[in-house]
Amino acid sequence: MAQRFTQRRIFSSSKSDPIASNPVNVVSTVNSPLEGSAPLDAGSSIRKPISLWPGMYHSPVTNALWEARSSIFERLSDVPENAPRQSELVTKSPSKSRTSVLYKFSDDYILREQYRNPWNEIRLGKLLEDLDALAGTISFKHCSSEDSSTRPLILVTASVDKMVLRKPIPVDTDLTILGAVTWVGRSSMEIQLEVMQSSKETSDPSEAVALTANFTFVARDSKTGKSAIIIILSRNRKRKIALE
Repeated sequence: MAQRFTQRRIFSSSKSDPIASNPVNVVSTVNSPLEGSAPLDAGSSIRKPISLWPGMYHSPVTNALWEARSSIFERLSDVPENAPRQSELVTKSPSKSRTSVLYKFSDDYILREQYRNPWNEIRLGKLLEDLDALAGTISFKHCSSEDSSTRPLILVTASVDKMVLRKPIPVDTDLTILGAVTWVGRSSMEIQLEVMQSSKETSDPSEAVALTANFTFVARDSKTGKSAIIIILSRNRKRKIALE
């Protein structure tokens, strides 16, 4: 299993990638109990529905990713409802969708507390939520056409094909998630993710990989609900590839 993943490793690149080198920074979404807070306004936040309170039902990563792709949403919001579907397929390289997320656990106390389990390790359920959100953002980037006259696609998580936890993930050390599209079919795609956490004991990059996961997303036409063809992955149309 580890050998198969190594052959498909998508994150080693000799060229600098602006997306990977400028990761989405995650910050805590609630105030630290160690910091002073302003008096509550009885007419504002205390009366909001609990679902609108920041940090209650959305993880910090989910909030950060929604902000990161807000510019894409703004462009798509101008597309009319009767816009035609995408008819001409272009190609995109994996680097166009490659995205990374940085957890600054070492500097953010409340962020650590949001992800800490009773054993001082990361809450895997919360991490899985973040992995799904990142995979969704990556698939959205890949399928976003520069042609704003065509209607956008609906992208849905179809499955988590494989997830391998290679070592414990403590919350007292910074964490990075990397991901990119590795395979594209007619109306589905696979996104591969790596959870990286460096260790002082070793400088080997492969030893930093704490978890790997493969997500499959499917595309649907936003008007008809039927399967929709998606942008082709450059260098290879039908088989899984490895970046060099």
